[in-house]
Amino acid sequence: MGKIAFWGMQHGLGVTSATAALAAYIGFEYDVRTLVSQPQRTDGDMERFFNKTINQYNRQFFAIGGLGLDSLERVAKSSKLERDSVKNYTLMVERNRLDLLWGSERLNRPQQSSIDAVNMIFRMAAEYYGISLLDARSGNENEVSNSLIEESDLVIVCVNQNVSVLEKYFDAQKNHWPDALRQKPHLLLMTQYDPLSKYKIKNITNKYKYKLPILTIPYNTSFKDHMNDGDIKGFFARNRYINSTNENYYFIQEVGRAAKTILHEIGINTKLKRIERGS
Repeated sequence: MGKIAFWGMQHGLGVTSATAALAAYIGFEYDVRTLVSQPQRTDGDMERFFNKTINQYNRQFFAIGGLGLDSLERVAKSSKLERDSVKNYTLMVERNRLDLLWGSERLNRPQQSSIDAVNMIFRMAAEYYGISLLDARSGNENEVSNSLIEESDLVIVCVNQNVSVLEKYFDAQKNHWPDALRQKPHLLLMTQYDPLSKYKIKNITNKYKYKLPILTIPYNTSFKDHMNDGDIKGFFARNRYINSTNENYYFIQEVGRAAKTILHEIGINTKLKRIERGS
């Protein structure tokens, strides 16, 4: 399994929405069992973004509880984690392809035993899921995020077109990087990207002499509205087969390019796993 941590140079970069967008796209387009989670839950944004889907498929669970990382932590600490344990504590977003694991507010004041248990949970998730997309808290002084990065196979570093953010990433001394990131393969993802800005990808790569690809999640009004409505899945369903004249086409193409690049990076053959039209 590919465990992928999404992490931002600082707060406010749209890391959660980018993680959710890529999870939803992969869930629609690829036959890969995918898990998405925001382990350190604060405002419950990840769950809120998928709210309409969760309500549709999982109504019965809201009345009984027993879901998410808090429940799984108790299982992990009792040494009862098994292959399907993580799956049994998730909410379904796309049948057989995308599940959401409810995060934990307790991780905002973590003990080392809880961090160890969370790492154990995501290791066990590898027995069932092909890929896990984990929204790690931004900044370089969060011990849970540092642990998630250290345990990941790939890190997606989120930046935007703010020069101060870019300077933090391209700082030669890497003073704003978590120590764990220095040893990890990672890709650069530009969130809320504006292709008409002076700081477009070509100019950024020239300015900083950066030779690797930069992925983007463009700013898109319709996507923002669907996200606020808790209907990210509906956005991708409505825009799955649009043509180049549609105002959402560029956004879908860039999310698709990012998803394909990420899957290739962790060794998934996207040609074999792509779902045919009408499936």
